[in-house]
Amino acid sequence: MTYDFDRVVSRRGTCSLRWDEHPVKFHEPDLISLTTADMGFQAPPPVREAIEKAAAHGIYGYSHPGSDYYEAVVERFAKQWKWDIRPEWLVFAPGVVNAIAYCLQSMTSESCGVVMPLPMYHPFAHVIENNHRLLLPSQLVRRDGTYVLDLDSLERAATDPRAEALIFCNPHNPIGRAWTAEELGAVLDICLRHDLLLICDEIHNAFVFSGHRFTSMAAVAQSRGEDTLEKLIICSSASKAYNLAGLQAADIIIPSEKLRSLYQQSLMQQFYMGIGLFPIVAYPAAYRECDDWLAQLVTYLEGNRDYLVKEFAGRVPEIVPIVPEATYMIWLDCRALGMSDEELEQFFVHKAKVSLNNGSTFGTGGTGYVRMNFAEPRSILEEAMDRIAGAVASLR
Repeated sequence: MTYDFDRVVSRRGTCSLRWDEHPVKFHEPDLISLTTADMGFQAPPPVREAIEKAAAHGIYGYSHPGSDYYEAVVERFAKQWKWDIRPEWLVFAPGVVNAIAYCLQSMTSESCGVVMPLPMYHPFAHVIENNHRLLLPSQLVRRDGTYVLDLDSLERAATDPRAEALIFCNPHNPIGRAWTAEELGAVLDICLRHDLLLICDEIHNAFVFSGHRFTSMAAVAQSRGEDTLEKLIICSSASKAYNLAGLQAADIIIPSEKLRSLYQQSLMQQFYMGIGLFPIVAYPAAYRECDDWLAQLVTYLEGNRDYLVKEFAGRVPEIVPIVPEATYMIWLDCRALGMSDEELEQFFVHKAKVSLNNGSTFGTGGTGYVRMNFAEPRSILEEAMDRIAGAVASLR
């Protein structure tokens, strides 16, 4: 079956964060919002059918994932990541950001240091600070049109006597790197040398483009022996790959019985009672029945990426894209426009009428950059590019 990702399904008037809240926030009713990481495509048919069947039952009482849910997750990890997890390793959270908060609260000391290479997905820094931990930054280095790890900087941050944990993003958001096994191994080695808890966000693992591959940190760790998994936590979810973020559920893999117990205690302290009915039925359907849909989606997104790279080069050379190897976010270097971060936001929102994520929110190294979500039907991206090109042309 061929899926039509060119079809535009309006999200206005659906309580969409991007399409309803952002135009009100910026007082721009015609705003094209290409910010928050969800997609402009309907979820795959088997997922919608599973949700519709559960909804038609008409009783939405307290629910609990049964063995079928656990089996679906185990099967998915084995098939996609070549990692044989045990059902008891699986715990839950409303989302990956929540899970990282629970991990820091239960497994690290208040006022401890948490290492993080920047720029990186901005809520992680907020989680660190809001839980009275200290961000110990390392810096990604731009080289040959992409970014690489500064392992010396990462090592220095890890040697800080306050350091107890490291948060890593694989694939990387916002840069779009699909880290190699060698790079992941170097990060793992640093954590092992300094006895750091390693929390790895791998929620964008499905979106990897031609010439690159996704390697899970877990696969690298497992190749070193089961003991290496004892301080590793993998955060994942069907929410990104199948456009289900609104269902509010994440699959968190904690091999260590001790750490898993601490995590569960944190959930009890928060009175988090578990995931709801709709992700319980939707996620197994996504994992088992939607491989063809997902493959076609990734091909479509790669076409969107290539379209944007070509358009910026040909029409807006002042803005230089960092070509993503993975994710549906593109990191745009706007420094040639000569604007402050505040001026950039005002320019895109009120001149181009396109909302993008301000790069400075992702931490050191983000100033002068913006992040653009390209998981939309091509026609929406074409309209956004016309607006951006026109706005930049007016500056020349």
